[in-house]
Amino acid sequence: MVPDDFLTREISVGSFPSASYAIGTLDGLEHENAMGNAVAVPLRVPATADTIYDCASLTKPLVTGTLILQAIAEGKIALDDTHRGYTFRELLTHTSGLRAWLPLYAYDDSLRAINKDGPEAPRGSKVIYSDLNFVLLYDALGQLFGDYVEAARTRIFEPLGLRDAMFRPVSSLRPRIAATEWGQRWEMKMCAERSVSFSRFREGLIWGETHDGNSFHAGGTCGNAGLFATARDVFRIAKAFARGELVPCELVDEATRVHAEDRGLAWQINELGYGHTGFTGTSVWVRDGRISVLLTNRVHPCAAPIGMQSIRRRFHTTSYNVLRRPTTS
Repeated sequence: MVPDDFLTREISVGSFPSASYAIGTLDGLEHENAMGNAVAVPLRVPATADTIYDCASLTKPLVTGTLILQAIAEGKIALDDTHRGYTFRELLTHTSGLRAWLPLYAYDDSLRAINKDGPEAPRGSKVIYSDLNFVLLYDALGQLFGDYVEAARTRIFEPLGLRDAMFRPVSSLRPRIAATEWGQRWEMKMCAERSVSFSRFREGLIWGETHDGNSFHAGGTCGNAGLFATARDVFRIAKAFARGELVPCELVDEATRVHAEDRGLAWQINELGYGHTGFTGTSVWVRDGRISVLLTNRVHPCAAPIGMQSIRRRFHTTSYNVLRRPTTS
C-alpha cells in the first residue's frame, strides 16, 4: 500500500501543510503523488506531483557530493588531498571538527569566519554534522569547475534531462513552488542564542528563494543547500547516482559505505540504507536498489519542532516494503 493515507493523516494533524513523494527502483519510478497545500498562507495553492520544493540539505549529496566525486573520478583531486586545511574525506564525512553552523552572512568574510570560529573539536575525533564542511567543498568546486550552479546544470541536471531541478528559480515558477517560513525566525533565534548581531533578516513569506540563510545571502547556494526540485527529479538524480551514471560504480560503493560512525561520503548510512534529510522536511533514501523520496514544507509557515525523523522513517520503511525488487543490477 502506497503511503498516501499516512501522509494525508500527518497533514491533517499539522505536521506539514503538503507532501510530494516519488518511489521506485533502479528500473524506474513506480508511484508518485502529492497532497495538501504547497502554500497555506496567505493563500492556498494545492500541491501536485509537479510542485517544486526547497530541498535544503539534499543539496549536499545530490549536487555537492556528486560534483566532488566527479572531480575525484577525473583525477582532479584525491580523497585525502587537503583544501583549506581539511581533507576532502574529512569534509565529506563531517569529521573535520567544524561546528554545526555559523551565520556566515553576519561576517565580512565567510571563509575567514570558518577558519577562526568554525573549529569545535580536533580533526578526525568525531562526526559533527556541519554545513560548514559543504561551504568549503563549494569553495573547492569553484576552483575545480568554475561556477557551481553551471557545473550542476551541465554535469547533473542536463545529462539526466531534468527540467525541474535547479538553483535560483525564476520568478515565473513561483506558482509551482512550495512556500517555506514566514521570515527567518528560526535563524533569528539561533543568532540570538549565539549573541550574533544581524539586521538584515528576511521578513514576510519565503517563497521561491532558498530558506537557508547562508545560501540565500551567498546568492542562492553555498553548497550546503539551495537545490529546488520536484520529488520526481530528486528520484531521478538518486537513481542515476545509484546506477553509476553520474560517477563510476566503484565511487558509488565508496561513497555509500561507512567511513565514520554513520557517515559515508556526503551520505548518511543506517539500517535503511543510504540517504539524507533536509531541514525543510525533505529526505531521500536508497536501499537494496529501492528508492524513496519525500518532500514536504514542514517549515511553512513556521519552523515548529515536530517528530519529523519518525515520520520520515515510517514513510521510507513503508515505501521500501511496497516496491518491487529491481531487476537492474
